[in-house]
Amino acid sequence: MILLASVTGMSQNVLEKKISIRVTNQPLDEVLKKIENLGNFSFSYSPDAIDVKRNISLQANNLTIREILNDIFKSKVNFKERRKYIILQNAPPEKEDAVPENFNLNGYIIDQKTGEKLANASIYESVTLASTISNQFGYYKIKLPTSKTSLRLEVRKEDYIARSITVANRKDTYFPIGMNPDTLKPISSISPKIPQRSDSLHQRLTIPQYKSPVMDSLAIEEARITDARRYENLRKTYLTLQSEVQNAFASARQAINIKNISDTLYRPFQASILPFLGTNHHLSGNVVNNVSLNFFAGYSLGVSAFELGAFLNVVRGNVTGFQLAGIGNIVGNDVTGFQYANMLNLTLGNFTGFQGSQMLNYTGQNFRGFQLAGVGNVVVGTLNGYQLSGVYNYAHTVDSGHQIGLINYANYSKTVPFGIFSYVRRNGYRRYEFGSNEFDYFSFSFKTGVSRFYNIFSLGFSGLSNDKSIGTLGYGFGTAQRLGKNWMINADLTANVVLVKNQNIDEIPAGLFRFSTSIEKKFGQRFALFAGPSINLLSSNYTGFVNTEKSNVISPIWLGKKPDSQTKNYGWIGFQAGIRFCNWN
Repeated sequence: MILLASVTGMSQNVLEKKISIRVTNQPLDEVLKKIENLGNFSFSYSPDAIDVKRNISLQANNLTIREILNDIFKSKVNFKERRKYIILQNAPPEKEDAVPENFNLNGYIIDQKTGEKLANASIYESVTLASTISNQFGYYKIKLPTSKTSLRLEVRKEDYIARSITVANRKDTYFPIGMNPDTLKPISSISPKIPQRSDSLHQRLTIPQYKSPVMDSLAIEEARITDARRYENLRKTYLTLQSEVQNAFASARQAINIKNISDTLYRPFQASILPFLGTNHHLSGNVVNNVSLNFFAGYSLGVSAFELGAFLNVVRGNVTGFQLAGIGNIVGNDVTGFQYANMLNLTLGNFTGFQGSQMLNYTGQNFRGFQLAGVGNVVVGTLNGYQLSGVYNYAHTVDSGHQIGLINYANYSKTVPFGIFSYVRRNGYRRYEFGSNEFDYFSFSFKTGVSRFYNIFSLGFSGLSNDKSIGTLGYGFGTAQRLGKNWMINADLTANVVLVKNQNIDEIPAGLFRFSTSIEKKFGQRFALFAGPSINLLSSNYTGFVNTEKSNVISPIWLGKKPDSQTKNYGWIGFQAGIRFCNWN
């Protein structure tokens, strides 16, 4: 491949060399020799096939050899490069009755103001989707069908005014095309903004906003600075992801066409094997398809009805309808409808409908509908709907619906998340609780979620006292209700493993179930006192687990018969009290 590239580069340099020559009424063979000397190459041709004795006049000032030969032979002689040689051959004679299936247009794309040859211009025909890109010297060659009654050549180049040219001749023709710079584009920040097409991976990121709870001015300013940093990091990550997606799935020609062409092309159907190998050819990144079938991976501007991919579907813009993939779906803008993949759904815009995956779902802006994932769901913007996953859910703002998973995280939530661990950063409920009760001398609890429903992680410790267990390790749920300014009531239910001395690692000697209520009084923003009763049920493998003869600081009220040395299961009413460190709420 390297050798072929070097040979191609060397040969291209021959026809693209610029020379100046002026001759008047001289034989063609002598003119060709002069061109050879000026260009430092050799012509190869048969004198019997080409009339080299005819006299010609020529005046060329700093033109390429390709342009000079086109001027000399007027498309009657074909020429091609082979290293340091240019081979000249007579064009095959046209048969009167035979009509060729295709013809070629070739020439240069030229800046009409400066005369500069324009590289990387897109040339295409919108009906047949035939296309090409001008090379580094501004030269293009495109094959078009002769059977079409109407052909229009579209020429696009970034920062230049688009051209649309009717193709009248159905013969091989040298056809240079001039373009004018687009001088109407804004050149400063005060210039009017030209709306950009939104259905592209190269879109501006809009960070979703939310209404924060009431806080004092210092807290608001601190939150604003923190959010600004978070959002800036998010924006950089988002734009990097867009760029990586573009580079990963678009060929070099597709990337150039995407950059140059702002037109949206439409097709009822497309089929592809790879992103750059399909019925839409190198224009696939500019085409919206009604139906799209991709045997390995597909790449398009949009889908308006149905897309199926054995492995991967990649869409730069919007998807409406059904999108199914064996491995993953990647969409650069919005999805409305049903999206499913076995491993990954990655939507960078808004989503309305159902998004399902056995592993991960990601929506880069707002989501309305239902997300279902085996591992995790992510909504960077606002969630109006449901997230259900086997492991974790993330949403920046939950406006309606619920998060349901083992782990749930939201920056701000108007609803209740359900899981083993839920964390709501802005308006959530968090308490770090230090206290004491009749069973544990010292206890610590961490409560997280929202006030209507939160998770409880607890740890109790009783030292190495001979008449008590070492401590407890528990988990549970709770709810809190405001009673008035700085007053709150809690109701908690926890299940605790009781830890004893000399306990085997695989043995649970006793379990403690506790239902407790407490009244909380806040002092300032972060500090509170609490106290309240509890109902406790203990189930043990051993008798005499609790020494009822020795008095405790907080004596229980036994439910039913006072336990004795034969009792394994018993209950009591106890009491708890302590201090809490609170979040802003």
